[in-house]
Amino acid sequence: MISIKQVTKNFKEVVAVNNLSIDIGSGIVGLVGQNGAGKSTLLRLISGVLYPSDGVITINGKEALSKEAKRDVFFLPDNPYALLRSNVKDVVDLYSNFYKIDIECFNRLLAKFKLPLNRRVTNFSKGMKRQLFVALALSIQVPILLLDEAFDGLDPLAMDVIKEEIINLNSEGKTIVISSHNISALERLVDRFIILYKGVLRSDGSNEHLGENFLKYQGVFNNPLSEKQLLLLGIKVVSFKKVGSIYNFVVLDQELLEQKINEAYAPVLLERIPIDPDEVITLEMLLATKEDQNNG
Repeated sequence: MISIKQVTKNFKEVVAVNNLSIDIGSGIVGLVGQNGAGKSTLLRLISGVLYPSDGVITINGKEALSKEAKRDVFFLPDNPYALLRSNVKDVVDLYSNFYKIDIECFNRLLAKFKLPLNRRVTNFSKGMKRQLFVALALSIQVPILLLDEAFDGLDPLAMDVIKEEIINLNSEGKTIVISSHNISALERLVDRFIILYKGVLRSDGSNEHLGENFLKYQGVFNNPLSEKQLLLLGIKVVSFKKVGSIYNFVVLDQELLEQKINEAYAPVLLERIPIDPDEVITLEMLLATKEDQNNG
């Protein structure tokens, strides 16, 4: 169990994580948000790489900064470290000084990726480096894995291999936290999504309930419609645009929503349409921005 209690992390005037409280148990968790949302900072705080400015993080009851807690966690950053002239074997030798590695698992993943074993890692492409270090991370025998942008730069085949291995690890009862700005890469993989905005928790829920508070509509009206008109009906508008004669808008779910619109504006067409998973982050950010403006 990862327990985060009222944690804040400041970098001079920048608040990267802001009074965050959340618990993370076993399972696969997607940590998502736009660039600068605080995802990487939070993973570094959990792994003990960074000290919180305020608040406490514990790993199975032990302070995250303690040696005991750090033994249970492996953090794979977006740009992992390798010695200057090292090849694949050198990388494994380096990390084996600190962690127990399942070499059979590692070699199996390397074979699937077909990585050149004797080439210097510094000469690998971004995708090859990512394949190497994700394979290493998934082979390290710890109960908690923190993967920062694990799928960044990977081709679809490599992503499928890694997702399959993550699912296998999940059956062992591990905690796997994967940060990403791309929800679609995590869809149908994670059990739970945590969405951050400017270091603040925006949403926390299961995959099935992701974005369930948003409703997206398209409509055609005899008379012009504006966002202000929907607001006057007491409807909270998240996004609003018109393309040709068709209006597209996303609103927060509320009772009698469609009835209010039908009675006030008698649309020629009003239908609810699905929301793409990647839209959820954007919608959360738009809503948070509007709330900031209203509070300001």
